[in-house]
Amino acid sequence: MKYLLEKKDQNKDGENDFDDVKIARMKASGMSDAEIKKKHPELFESDSPHLRQYSAPQGSKRDKQLDATKADLASGDPERVARAYRRREKMEKKAASASGFKNKPRKDTKKESLTRMTESQLRETIREILTEKLSKKTKATLKKKAEKRGLTPGSVYAEFRKGLAAWASSGSRKGMSQHQWAHARVNSATPSKPWAVVKKSKAKKKRKKGK
Repeated sequence: MKYLLEKKDQNKDGENDFDDVKIARMKASGMSDAEIKKKHPELFESDSPHLRQYSAPQGSKRDKQLDATKADLASGDPERVARAYRRREKMEKKAASASGFKNKPRKDTKKESLTRMTESQLRETIREILTEKLSKKTKATLKKKAEKRGLTPGSVYAEFRKGLAAWASSGSRKGMSQHQWAHARVNSATPSKPWAVVKKSKAKKKRKKGK
């Protein structure tokens, strides 16, 4: 008991909370630190900091939520994966409703922005990511972007899917919905950027009449 009192911050995240209680109980049952961390990575503070624009400094509540989401997604457990998406959606909806928040949705994301998803819509979104299938409406929007920028539609679809996945596993700017973040990734992606998968199209643009 004395050991537990002296080691209140079990996961060394700078706080004494319920996560520390869980870890302490597992230690008391005979589990080692390595075993606990392997089985429950979501209880520990990640050593990898999030991008500055995500507003999730190390040890903050948002940082812990993003770390927990990443662990849930990596688990492969359908229930934890669904929980991860619910957590992310709740986080950004709360951030968007906070006083002082300013974010003007683009035309291509207004209808898919910060509305609460139903359970069926949530399952459909997860299915789209796992099966890499996009709705006809989303494909049509992305195809227009590809043609306008001289990119192959397939590579733009792939970039969008990466944005959908990154929103959940890595994070995003505060208040951004999943589709907004994916569209933002597509809009800023170019073949010269190392993180992007978009490719230039070899198809020649149609000449205007009279030229």
